[in-house]
Amino acid sequence: MAVPFYLKNVISSVVISESLGILPSQFSQANSIYGYVSLPSYFIGGWLADKISLKKLTLVGLASIGVVGLWYGFIPFIATAKVIQVYLIFALWSFITCFIFWAALWKLLSEQGKPEENGKLNGIHGSLNGLIGTVIIAIAYLVFFLFGTVWKSSLGDWAFPALVFIFTGFIIANCFLIFFFVPEDKTTKKDGESDFSLKSFKNILFNWKIWLVSILILGVYLYQSGLSIFVTYMQDVLLITASLVVVFGILRTYLFRFFFSTYFGKMADKSQKYILFIIIGLAVASVLCLIAVIVPGFSENSFTNMSKGSKTLVQVSVVTMYLGLGITCWALVTNRWATIYVINISQKDYGMAVGFISLIAFSADAWFWQIDSILLKNLGSEAGHVDNKLANQISIIIILCFGLLAMIAGGVLIYATKKEAQKNLSKQVLTN
Repeated sequence: MAVPFYLKNVISSVVISESLGILPSQFSQANSIYGYVSLPSYFIGGWLADKISLKKLTLVGLASIGVVGLWYGFIPFIATAKVIQVYLIFALWSFITCFIFWAALWKLLSEQGKPEENGKLNGIHGSLNGLIGTVIIAIAYLVFFLFGTVWKSSLGDWAFPALVFIFTGFIIANCFLIFFFVPEDKTTKKDGESDFSLKSFKNILFNWKIWLVSILILGVYLYQSGLSIFVTYMQDVLLITASLVVVFGILRTYLFRFFFSTYFGKMADKSQKYILFIIIGLAVASVLCLIAVIVPGFSENSFTNMSKGSKTLVQVSVVTMYLGLGITCWALVTNRWATIYVINISQKDYGMAVGFISLIAFSADAWFWQIDSILLKNLGSEAGHVDNKLANQISIIIILCFGLLAMIAGGVLIYATKKEAQKNLSKQVLTN
């Protein structure tokens, strides 16, 4: 479902913006608008998922995304108000996915097993998502490549629209599959479950452990979504061939999810130490990210002035770090929602908790891409060449800083929950 607006994970943002006929900074601004609209939508969506049929919400979300996707595909042919329309499309995508779809999806998934199986459930979901995503994006990019290079004279203008329409077609087809083959389970909602009240909202708002989990997941999400910066970084700054960058993007975004999600989900379930698992993953990701941002140097011409052998070494190093980050990130993403059970949130408040955590953790969609847009405007030419290097590096350093902050939040959470468990055990001993 997320493929149309997550294209930046596999294709350079510069290429996408050129295909749409807008500037890279404007494309980053569109992603930022997605984030701004998502802020209230995530939280309200959590409440909505507790009140309305999950199947109906899923169908409405998928169908609406498909319709907006058709509009997005025609943008290259529109001459007037192009930028405004792209902004509106991303705003609509944000409202539909965050208000209608995501909370319903995660709650539906959480109901398919026991709390201690949460990692495995997310892992299986992630693996299937990765396998299907790999096939779809490979087909779509092959069409994009053929239209844009081999048949450029006759079909070049349709390269990007065809790419988007393929995704849209699969999304609409998925609606039919869900409608006809997915039965609706009406027995999961218990009496009095998740009725919104000021008291329940207050309980969520003043639960300090939920705030720490929010910061922890914020760090995870920045590594997950912010890695799309690496796609532009590798292609336009380190001058790696575009087709190779797409292959690396597919590996990181989809195929690695297929290979590693279930494995890491089971691993975390076996230990039952989800927060520690995420802290270790964040530490690994931070080291990989630091190496990737340092090796090309920070001056404007530090990479271009290198010898051919040194350039190749830097390119191989950054690609290796990028792929390593991809594996690490799917380990983190697979287990991020399992942390809710660690802090003992009931199923009754699960949807609301997910919505509140999402409001904090996914706020990066707004402010991170806003910062990236400003950096591209002021530190680069937006032409997709090495003069955007420093802007990309600063964005990656911002991701690194919040990864470290998330590790601290996770450490505090482990310490606090351990002390709380010891205190409760002492009370039980005294009572007995």
